[in-house]
Parts: sequence; C-alpha cells; structure tokens
Amino acid sequence: MVDPRTQPVSRTGVAAPKFSDKDLYSLAERYGTPFFLIDEATLRRKVSEIEQAFTEFKGVFRVAYSVKANFNPSVIRAFASEGILFDLTAPSELEFITRAGGSVQSVVYTSITETLLEYQQMLEKGVRKVVIASHNGLLNLAEAASKADVKVSVMIRVNPEVHVHAELRGSMGHGKFGLQFNGGSHDSAFHVLKKVLENPSFRFEGFHFHLGSQIEDPSCYAEAIEKLEAFILNARKQLGQFAVRTIDIGGGLPASYGRKVPTPKDLGAKVVGQLNSLIESIGDKFTLIAESGRFLTAEAVILVSRIVNTKNFGESTYVYVDAGYHLLPDAALLRHEYPVEVVPGGKQAPQKVVLVGRLCDPLDVFPTSSRSKLGGAEVGKLVMFRDAGAYSMVMNMPFHSQPRPFVLIRNGQGSYAVARKGQDVDRLFMDEGGDCLPNQTPAAVTDQSTA
Repeated sequence: MVDPRTQPVSRTGVAAPKFSDKDLYSLAERYGTPFFLIDEATLRRKVSEIEQAFTEFKGVFRVAYSVKANFNPSVIRAFASEGILFDLTAPSELEFITRAGGSVQSVVYTSITETLLEYQQMLEKGVRKVVIASHNGLLNLAEAASKADVKVSVMIRVNPEVHVHAELRGSMGHGKFGLQFNGGSHDSAFHVLKKVLENPSFRFEGFHFHLGSQIEDPSCYAEAIEKLEAFILNARKQLGQFAVRTIDIGGGLPASYGRKVPTPKDLGAKVVGQLNSLIESIGDKFTLIAESGRFLTAEAVILVSRIVNTKNFGESTYVYVDAGYHLLPDAALLRHEYPVEVVPGGKQAPQKVVLVGRLCDPLDVFPTSSRSKLGGAEVGKLVMFRDAGAYSMVMNMPFHSQPRPFVLIRNGQGSYAVARKGQDVDRLFMDEGGDCLPNQTPAAVTDQSTA
C-alpha cells in the first residue's frame, strides 16, 4: 500500500493523492471500470489548508462544506469528524448529514426556494441557523418558527454586486442569489434586516454572501467586505445598534484542474487584515465562515477508466476509454481540463493524443490539461482522471442505459473499501420504470403508490 502521507504536490501547493499501479489494477479487476476512488487523507488536508489560511483572523473561524458538491456518506463522515459546518440547500441533504455522523447543530441552511414546507421540515428536525434571501422567505420562515414555537438564528444573504472574475459568477445586478443592499422593494437587505430585528421569533445572526465558483481573483472578496461594512454602519444609524455575530463569505475557492489558481493562502492574505479591521470598525468579534464544495473535494477523487480502443490518423491518435462525460459532466458543460494519466505511462507519443469517451455524442471528448501524461496509451491500460471529486459523482447520468459505477475510498490508514456500491442493469431498469410495466400485479402497484 502507498503511504497516503507521502504524496506529490499539486499546483495549488497541496498534496495530491498518489496510488500505486498495482493497487489500481487490483481494484479494476475486482470492481470493474470505470470507478471513482476517494482519498480520505486528501479530504482532511484540504480542510486544514483553508483553516491555516485564516489563522491570523482575530475572531473564531469555521470551515463549512457545501454538501451539494459531493454528498457521498463517506465524504460527509470524514468532514463531520473534522468538526466543520455543513451548508445545505435542501431538506433531503440533512438526512445524509445526520445518518453519516454529522449533527443538526453543524448545519447552516441556505434555501434557494425558501418555501414554508421546507422551513417547517428543517425546524422540525432541529436546524436553528437559517439564511434567508427574499421577503417571501422571511415571511415563510417567520410562520414556520411561530408554529414550531422556536427561536431561529437568521442570517441575511446579500448580493454585493461586485465584479467577479470567475468561471461561474454569483454576484451581479438583479441576480438569482441574495438581496441588494438597498432599494425601494421589499426584497432589499435593508428592508429584510429591519423585519428580522423586529420579529421575536428571530435572533439576528449576521450576513452571508457568495460571489461565485472557481474565482480567479480574490480581490472581489475585499470589495464585497468593504460594501458590507458600509451597509452595516449605515443601517445602524437608521435602525439602532444591532449585533453582528457571524459573517459568511461563501465559497469560490478554485480547484486547479491542472492550472495555477489562487490558493486559500492567497485569499487569506487578501482579506484577513480587512476582516480584522471590520471587527474594530463595527465593535463585534464575529465568527467568520468560509464555505467550500469544489475545493474540498475535487482533488481528493480520481476516476479510473480503461482504454478499450485506439485509432490512428497519422497526425492524431484517438484513444477511447470506457468512461464518458456522463461521469464527468463538467468536461462537456464547462470544458474542464482534467489532469489525465495513463497507468502505467510511457514515452509521449509523437502524435497528438485525443482522449474520447464511449458515448455516441460528438461532445464526448475530454479536454486534457497541461499536467496530463498520455504517453504509452494502449488498449487494456488504465487511465486516471484527477480532480474528479466535485459534482461529477452526484451528477452521473445513465446515458446509454449505463449503471452507476462503484465508488471506492482509501481511508486514512491506507486500506480500501466500498463507498458506494455499483449499480447493475437490472436495478437501473427497475429504477427507470421497469417496475411500473403493466405485467405487474395490481397489488404491487397499489403497494408502491402508497409507499
């Protein structure tokens, strides 16, 4: 077994998981290809990297994991044992948190739809820290809290409307997320703040913003914090003194995908001093939360596939693998350039190597990063896609009636286990409606409809 503590260093400065060729071929023989493989040690190192970047912050600092990025129970369990928080956006995610070892006390609930039903469900299950981002959300949460006779710690999600240089932007004028600081409508941060402070069912907690994903320039955080400070000071002049207990600066820390990108240390260097000044300015030693989904999980997972065919065109060699973009959707949606390695590798071929998947779709061509090592590609060899842990595993599609593959994990002691069983064709057929065909007995249909 490879000692998981002795790893190569990625371009973000964090150790990337290394697996022996022998282990990968042994796992491929046992579980088939393709399969995902999680490295628990890397998950934990990523948490530590964020925490170390904010050691100079004068208040309490907490990492929060955005569960939407990868809700595999083994991933959640590793993070729960690190004592971090969890950012949820759906009641069903809470089931994964509690059953995988997390607690409701560690949850920050940030709904997008903000319905009465989901607030009732979350409060009933014990969640007490909620982020709201609309006037209707405020009314629904107030009704749910009143009916449950509980006091809720409420954060307001704001939209700082700053320029964000990122792959996916979450801060813009009249955007989907958050409230503008000011404005004449009920859906402004000032109006919602006023109503929160007036409601006896609420305990005002603080502010939350999320600027985007794969942020390439951390200066946008500094601008957002500056705008938030001005808003707080101005709101106090009009509404009187109120305490700010928590500020959540959201996520956006980029995974490398083979490129040089800002690290948590870069972000900390840009904003920690400013955040410490904010403590002095508003007179509240608030708790700081930084969320992450992609950064915490991307580099901790690889996808292992097998080369099943090659085709030579003189200037280019097409290498076909038994995976496709149905397992790595961001290869097609966002053109992510995954670092790819042939296992075992060989000398780089003189021709250009084009890596393609097994789907009947011209989009099923994998962009490969400058870190890719495609020499020695031959039928029967394995190919390892790095940085595959964020969103890919949870967005798998059964294109071509393909069952979901196994997900394996290497734990902190270096041994391997199953983290998600592979799906067979029979199970996929039933899940897709095979159990609803008319040859079923009426009793079976009745039982399912009332289940």
